[in-house]
Amino acid sequence: MGKLQNLIGQKRLKNMIQRDITACRIAKEIFPHSMLLGPGGLGKTSFTEAIAHDLDYHFVMIEGAMVKTRKQMLHRLADASAKAEAYERPLLFFIDEVHRLAADPQESLYYPMTQWKITELDADIPPFALFAATTHPHMLLRPFLSRIRNKWHLDRYSEDDIQLILLNEFDKYKLIIDAANLDKIAKRCLGIPRLATDLTLKVRNEVLCRGGELQVTAQDCDRTFSLESIDPIGLNAVQVKYLIVLYEAQGTPKGVGGLAGVLDRDVEVVCDSIEPVLLSLGFIDRTRSGRVLTAKGRKHLIKTGKIMEAA
Repeated sequence: MGKLQNLIGQKRLKNMIQRDITACRIAKEIFPHSMLLGPGGLGKTSFTEAIAHDLDYHFVMIEGAMVKTRKQMLHRLADASAKAEAYERPLLFFIDEVHRLAADPQESLYYPMTQWKITELDADIPPFALFAATTHPHMLLRPFLSRIRNKWHLDRYSEDDIQLILLNEFDKYKLIIDAANLDKIAKRCLGIPRLATDLTLKVRNEVLCRGGELQVTAQDCDRTFSLESIDPIGLNAVQVKYLIVLYEAQGTPKGVGGLAGVLDRDVEVVCDSIEPVLLSLGFIDRTRSGRVLTAKGRKHLIKTGKIMEAA
């Protein structure tokens, strides 16, 4: 079994990608340019690394925010291509948080992605697969998006899959956990593997600090949730405050800049780390005028006792 199929969760997507990997191998074609979409923490980087492994491609990753100019992008691509050639393998060039690329670096990729040439450097390059990950595809240029054939959405994971991830993590720490406490933690992971691994570590720390038997108790879980300000479904204090700010606006849309100011966070943090989960839960909506709280978001605040209002 390939590395991709060994990943937990996303069964339908894995099967679809595995089919395409097998077809490309049989046809001896380069894998199409592809994009992974979804909130942060769903494993887009792990998926891409697994795909590169199963294709036997040389994997090179860059961060979109680190590439500021056309020249930087083309040199990064040329260097990655040269390394792949040295290993006698095709290149899988992965751009994480691709929405942070400015227009000029995006445009610089148009010709290399289709013609396998970097004209500014007077260089031919072997065919390569460009992979990109983003939480904000609407921020990308349409011509860039049009050159990407596969656009795969990673869904939040089921509780059963999150429990498997938690079990693996607790096993690494040699901790024992029963089904009730495993369920208690899984319900606060929002279906996001990164949150599951982070919460496992925090619960582990709680167990170690209290001393004694290396078994997770309900008290360990509850104290961790309290210290970390994690609500019953897994929202953190900043996400809850975001919802309360929108509730207090009484239906008036709030701009992301104003929200960032109230939350004392950068706009990029609000857009990349706070909003995606709230959007996927249906707790907020983006409108042309700004962000608004949905009825579902208001009901969550009522249910968790953050606001006092008839449901």
